[in-house]
Amino acid sequence: MDLKKLWGKRRGGSLVENTIMLYILQFSNMFLGIISRGIQTRVLDDKSVYGTLVVAQSVMTYFQLFLDFGFILSATAKISKHRNDRDYLNKILTCVVCIKLCFTVLSVVVLALFFSAQPGEFLIYFIFLASTVFNALLPDYMYRGLERMSAITVRTVSVKLFATLMIAVFMRGNEDAYMVPLFTAVGNFGALVCVYLHLFKKVGVGFTRVGWRDILTELRESAAFFVSRIASTVYGAANTQVLALVDPTKTLSSIYSSAETISSTAKSAMSPISDSLYPHMMRSRNFKLIKKTLVIFMPLILLCSAILFVFAQPICVLVFGSGYTESALALRALLPSIIFTFPNYILGFPTLGAIGLAKYVNLTTILGTVFHVLGLAALFATHSLTMVTLCLLTGCTELLVLAIRVVIIWKNRRLLRQEEGSQ
Repeated sequence: MDLKKLWGKRRGGSLVENTIMLYILQFSNMFLGIISRGIQTRVLDDKSVYGTLVVAQSVMTYFQLFLDFGFILSATAKISKHRNDRDYLNKILTCVVCIKLCFTVLSVVVLALFFSAQPGEFLIYFIFLASTVFNALLPDYMYRGLERMSAITVRTVSVKLFATLMIAVFMRGNEDAYMVPLFTAVGNFGALVCVYLHLFKKVGVGFTRVGWRDILTELRESAAFFVSRIASTVYGAANTQVLALVDPTKTLSSIYSSAETISSTAKSAMSPISDSLYPHMMRSRNFKLIKKTLVIFMPLILLCSAILFVFAQPICVLVFGSGYTESALALRALLPSIIFTFPNYILGFPTLGAIGLAKYVNLTTILGTVFHVLGLAALFATHSLTMVTLCLLTGCTELLVLAIRVVIIWKNRRLLRQEEGSQ
């Protein structure tokens, strides 16, 4: 495939352009994230200090999901359908920002009242929360729905590169651990300012007057997506926290988190395809494209997984240092979850959502979370909870979700034919 020729033939806001922009955004986040983690594991020679950062970041995952509240899915779909109605876009933007600002206040109160830690750790958590708030306020749902990811990609990557460079230059020892959330917050704030300036001046979308009824409607319609997203995160972020309970020194958490970082990087490499397909499928409903996507990419994912299995140890040592050879075993055990993730993405909202069965995407995610939590309880009760069993349980959870989605699509395959026929 001649990528240069394909790029030259693209239309502005096309599926090709948005997929490429999402890949640039995702890969830059992955690349910079791995570099940042590598710096941290080398500079922070006390694994308990690094473990504190890891646990804090996993806790922030819940705040990020709460602040987003599923708008990355619900608002994106609405914007894709009403992209030519400027008043409607203004209303969506205003409602979402108002809700997120209210949720920011609640997040600060929750962290202040219910979280207990050492004074130094408390500062780290609050700076991480500020960084999370800035990131959550980015109107990426607007650019995804409009399929104009170029603008937000360039600005976001630039400021995150700045944050990574600052961590590399100024962090020198365990006492500088607070610089990780600090420079991340500065970078996220810079991205926030740049993106909103572009949104107001170039895209022509801004704030408008809305009523409480409008805000409550957006909140209610996004609630199901919120439940789905927070459920899907339980068996990701919860793994790190469960290991922290088993090992109070946080050594296991830091070793597992290193393997999970590479696993998440691999999964993140798959999400731009799903993210760009979602708004496109909501408009076109071209299910032949879904089939082609799976046929093309699944063999590639299997090949990369095999390479990762063979070279897991040297990869972990290269990225995180010689003290993280144990992460290789956890990484190998996480490979099944990596393999099952891509079809889960594609058969989720791009497929089920496009035929009006988005509720089943949320339902399967919730069922997977229940299965994972029960599995964790069983492992804990039988004293079988280790990094490896935790990783294998994650793979079983992904497989269960995939199997249920395949069954649902097969039972509703007439809807696929009807949509294809209507096109």
